[in-house]
Amino acid sequence: MKRFWIKLGLVVMAVGTLGGVVSPSVASAKTKAKPTFTNTDLKRYYKSDKSKTAFYFKTYKSGKKTGQMLIFGDFGATPNVKYGVPTSIKLSKDKRTLTTKYKLIKFTTTDGQTTTSLTKTVYTFKLTKKTSTTFTTKLKGTKASRRLGTTGTTYTYTKVKKSPAPAYAKKYVKPTLYKQYLKAFADSGALTEEQQEEYATKYADQGVTTMVNNFNYRS
Repeated sequence: MKRFWIKLGLVVMAVGTLGGVVSPSVASAKTKAKPTFTNTDLKRYYKSDKSKTAFYFKTYKSGKKTGQMLIFGDFGATPNVKYGVPTSIKLSKDKRTLTTKYKLIKFTTTDGQTTTSLTKTVYTFKLTKKTSTTFTTKLKGTKASRRLGTTGTTYTYTKVKKSPAPAYAKKYVKPTLYKQYLKAFADSGALTEEQQEEYATKYADQGVTTMVNNFNYRS
């Protein structure tokens, strides 16, 4: 992760050419009928059991620069974590919908060296506040390509203080990886059934740890 952080410094510089990432100043007032965004909402995790996904905004520093990352974890059939850099974050006039434009971070490995860059495509998603703890947004794509978007399937997300990654990885990722590894070892025909189960469990556990660490990104 430290290597990734060093590489991310290049991304921060790239974002500077876009005018920087500005955090929205949102109202703290709420109405009973229509709850509005507060600054606290931007510091929480969002999880959806139905979609088996979660995301959050993370403020980070690299040298003297400060920016934001959008971290999206897909704990479903194809577990993966995507990192994005918001290029704009705007709050609607009624303070109920947050529109975020972002670019995904790409990783390119050449001769054992990994570099990072931003996608040319700018993606957009809207997060609408329904109650004090529930929000809706859309997921576009399938399998490994799922991401937050303005089209696709609408899901309800619950706002929580604690990262949902450990629970989601254990509940969804581990059984998925275990089945995949077990099948791969069985197809190889090189191990006994006991060894297949042992190694499938071992590698599934490692996958869970990696998934949680990638989602709970730390500098």
